[in-house]
Amino acid sequence: MKHSWMFLLPLWLLCFASAQEVKTPPVNVMPVYQPGAQGPQIAGPIFYGGGPIMSGATNVYVVFYGDWPAASINIINGYLQHLGGTLFYNVNSTYSDTTGAHVQNIVNYNPVTNSIHDNYSSGKTLVDADVQTIVANAIAGGLLPNDEANGVYFVLTAVDVAESLDLNGQNFAFCTSMCGYHAPSKTIVTDEIIKYSFVGNPAQCPHACDANIHAFLFNDTNTPNGDVGGDGAVNVIFHELSETVSDPHVTLPDGAWGDLVTGESGDQCAWMFGATHLAPNGSHFNETINKTHYLIQQLLRVPKVNRGSQLYFNVSCVKSVK
Repeated sequence: MKHSWMFLLPLWLLCFASAQEVKTPPVNVMPVYQPGAQGPQIAGPIFYGGGPIMSGATNVYVVFYGDWPAASINIINGYLQHLGGTLFYNVNSTYSDTTGAHVQNIVNYNPVTNSIHDNYSSGKTLVDADVQTIVANAIAGGLLPNDEANGVYFVLTAVDVAESLDLNGQNFAFCTSMCGYHAPSKTIVTDEIIKYSFVGNPAQCPHACDANIHAFLFNDTNTPNGDVGGDGAVNVIFHELSETVSDPHVTLPDGAWGDLVTGESGDQCAWMFGATHLAPNGSHFNETINKTHYLIQQLLRVPKVNRGSQLYFNVSCVKSVK
């Protein structure tokens, strides 16, 4: 089955148009896997809208919201600590802007200084405004640094937390229609553009947001590290982080890679993993980082050249770039 970006386009357009109407940030959503709408593809177009990419070393900050098991936290922390410099993340370096700047294959993350625990400060039923408030409070309280230029802030919600986007009467809820999203915000810190992302715990709905367990993907009974929440979350984190560095402003108003016309780098290859192997516990994986196995989606690779505003067709889904 061919991955149809035309099928997903109305979802993105609705998100963007609605977000602007209700004065919330332009949001790019990672949909749940939908058999028949998504599947293997050789190449897919992506549009460059002329806006900036994140060209500095990327600093990741994480709010573990609610009760996250230690095993899940360890998987996520270990992944983020060793993601930068890998051939897998290097696919992002194929993205540049009109200045000739490229995304760097550098991800800085120290669990001690770059992560905090939030004990349900906004309750267990969240909307996007709550997600932004969680990040705002962490920055205002000095728990996380104010890093407008190079920071990407993740709010990772525990298995008992619900989250949804209500955009112009259309609801995008975690587990039923989306697994995560990213957006730029002008309200988290006044007069700054803060890039943030929501990612829910896939253990809440493994048959919607975890590729190993999903019946129409790998239909495994386990995940590479034996923890659905942690293993499933790193795939969504990779999707949202990659899209943030290549399209940080989405449409605010200077979108970069995607910019309403097509999906972003992760959207075009969502739920596509390429060749896989079997872990000792029988689950599928396609990437090993620091001797740890993960199942991480592919990304769209574009030619390493300076850009003009145009639609690129000579692109493909890959899992590494040398």
